[in-house]
Amino acid sequence: MRATQKQPLSYDPVQLVGTVQQINGALFTVNCDGADWICPQALSCLIEPQVGDQVIISGPDRYRVYLIAIISRSSNAPVSLAIRGDLAIRSTSGSVSLHSAAGTHISSDAKLALSSAHYEQTNDTARFTVGQMSYTGETVEATVGKTTIFSSIVSLLADRINSVARLCFRNVKEVDHVRAQTIDYEAEKLTRVHGGYTTLTAQDVMKINGDQIHMS
Repeated sequence: MRATQKQPLSYDPVQLVGTVQQINGALFTVNCDGADWICPQALSCLIEPQVGDQVIISGPDRYRVYLIAIISRSSNAPVSLAIRGDLAIRSTSGSVSLHSAAGTHISSDAKLALSSAHYEQTNDTARFTVGQMSYTGETVEATVGKTTIFSSIVSLLADRINSVARLCFRNVKEVDHVRAQTIDYEAEKLTRVHGGYTTLTAQDVMKINGDQIHMS
């Protein structure tokens, strides 16, 4: 078996350390020992470089040089992961966790979609501001200590409503309309109907029954 002899390289690989001097779109001007190199950012270098960063540039020759890593940053500017195009973060066999010591912000200029087989959310306090919301589901169960709703118009449509309460107070400032096929009110102790003008009418039969009836 004949051993193959490696051919010497006809070019000199480049690997230098320098400082970002200028950013022009997708090209970065990096000064290395007094010489300026203009190069794009490598795809694997996800952190967005800034002016003043100390970086590494590398390539197979002087015509194919890329900014491959950011070594240090003198300022306290936030670190930004910038990707041109679509980005997917995926774990094929484990979980993905996102945590921050201060605040965590997720925003999108177009659409934000969350989907999973099971969704849980735990907060000490929460605030939602939504211009318009549509909910579609089969069952809603809520257990709360106190509920306060402020609304100009409330519309409720249901086949059946069951309400159980120990005390119920309702205050209607202007008009209260009830339209039903059958109305049944029953009180164990006292029923009181009072108004400045009270009218009781019946189309066919009106019945008043009691052990004692007082009219004045």
